[in-house]
Amino acid sequence: MLFEEAARQRALINNIKEAIRTISPEKEINDDDILRIGEILTNTVNERKEFEKQIEESRQKAEESLETRKLFLANISHEIRTPISAISGMSGILADTEISETQKQYVKAIQSSSKSLMVIVNDILDMSKLESGKFSAEFIPFDLRAILDPLYTTYLLRTDEKGIAFSVDYPSDMPKWLFGDPTRLGQILNNLISNAIKFTDKGKVTLKITFDKKGKHNEFCFSVTDTGIGIDQEKLKTIFEFFSQEDNTITRRFGGTGLGLAISKSISELLGGEIIVESEKNVGSTFKFCLTMPEASEQLKNETAIVRTDLKGKNVLIVEDNELNRFLAVTILKKWNANIHIAENGEEAVKAVSSLDIDIVLMDIQMPVMDGVAAAIAIRSELKSNVPIIALTANALESEKEKCWQAGMNEYITKPYNPEFLREKIIFLTEHNSKSEEPNSENISLDNLHSLMNGSKEQMIRMTKVFLDQIEKHFNELKFALNENDLDEITAVTHKLKSSFQLFGLNKTGVLLERIEQRAKTLNSHELNSELQIILNMQPRLTYLVKKELNQLIHSNSTS
Repeated sequence: MLFEEAARQRALINNIKEAIRTISPEKEINDDDILRIGEILTNTVNERKEFEKQIEESRQKAEESLETRKLFLANISHEIRTPISAISGMSGILADTEISETQKQYVKAIQSSSKSLMVIVNDILDMSKLESGKFSAEFIPFDLRAILDPLYTTYLLRTDEKGIAFSVDYPSDMPKWLFGDPTRLGQILNNLISNAIKFTDKGKVTLKITFDKKGKHNEFCFSVTDTGIGIDQEKLKTIFEFFSQEDNTITRRFGGTGLGLAISKSISELLGGEIIVESEKNVGSTFKFCLTMPEASEQLKNETAIVRTDLKGKNVLIVEDNELNRFLAVTILKKWNANIHIAENGEEAVKAVSSLDIDIVLMDIQMPVMDGVAAAIAIRSELKSNVPIIALTANALESEKEKCWQAGMNEYITKPYNPEFLREKIIFLTEHNSKSEEPNSENISLDNLHSLMNGSKEQMIRMTKVFLDQIEKHFNELKFALNENDLDEITAVTHKLKSSFQLFGLNKTGVLLERIEQRAKTLNSHELNSELQIILNMQPRLTYLVKKELNQLIHSNSTS
């Protein structure tokens, strides 16, 4: 053993000598110098290995910390939203019964408190989405007045209580139907108006909207002005940072998390705008942002509107382990004349779908025995059923939503939910689903792409990124073409998209796009509109599938 080690060292010395002679032939080096060099090299290699080990341990700890944080947020979301959902839902049902005026005031107080709690929960979750880069916007037709009028009604009650004036001013010729993200726009306005009222004890708060028409596009400017306490000029530099308030006395006196303005700023930038602020201490503040939004036609809204008003004849399976949430869902569905079936966990849900003629499933996610995601996977893969499934859950994290898309669910609604929104989703999915038509069970395959790129992962990653951009760009073009009833554009866009989807093995989607293209060519507008709504409704799941493959490709390429 010692002889072998001595021989190994002698060979190492000779190799180093030979290397040095190659670099510097005139220099003579003895064995002691060589051994010192070898020792230095060995120490350097060992230090490098130790450093790499520390880096790997730090990476693993960071990943574990991230997973722990995700799990914490998921649990917090679920544990807080579940009771709030029950409080909000049951108080809404109570408000619809015969109660006295005094009792109505009590109910309003309960509803107001539950909404305030939800604002805080949503702010925390939105901050998490912003930090992880998973904050997104949608592009759909909406009625701007349908946002502004409820805002006025809601905040007028609060300003009346404080003894201040409140007004919402917009031009009478303002376009009614627009393309954009009504949820995110409403979130910004709610944050700004709520803040303005909070910090104003006398005077008034005004929301003013102006617009500048530029062809089919309009630049809308929204400004919220108050006569409140104002902001110091120095503090204006940091007012949009997370957890930022002017000083600690503001938090103690007025409350709040310090997240609203930071989130509003991020949303406005996501929508293509920017919030600016002008303020003077003890005089008041004005927050203003501008967005460019294309005009949509009322015809589009009418064509996509829900015709049915109830669920008579529809078999609805409620999968929910929480007794109070079950009671709430049953009470709501009974008003719509649905045939109701109950399952208390995922295992019971799978049995019900296999033995009953279920039209739609309302699936909770966190349940004992079998959770909602596992149940959806079983329904899709084992039963081969395409019955529509709506995730109805208290978990609002993007990572949880992605699990639901992956499992083959059609929609994801967080608790507490708006009953009318749920009704519309149920009607849309049951009316536009033949239990075989929509490719809910679509799976992606990169075999064609692998062959085309000769197995080059770098090229496959580049093509997949291009495809992701195409999905967002072309789906927005489809929405706009549908709005304009532009059959030539619909034909052109679906023709471009179908080959891309087939390249990525999304063949069921490709077939549906082929059908839409043919409908547009033959002017079959009724079937065309119906199938376009189906394909547009699939965008989140399709995007998820492609993103998942892209992440796997990037990881595989970095470790190979």
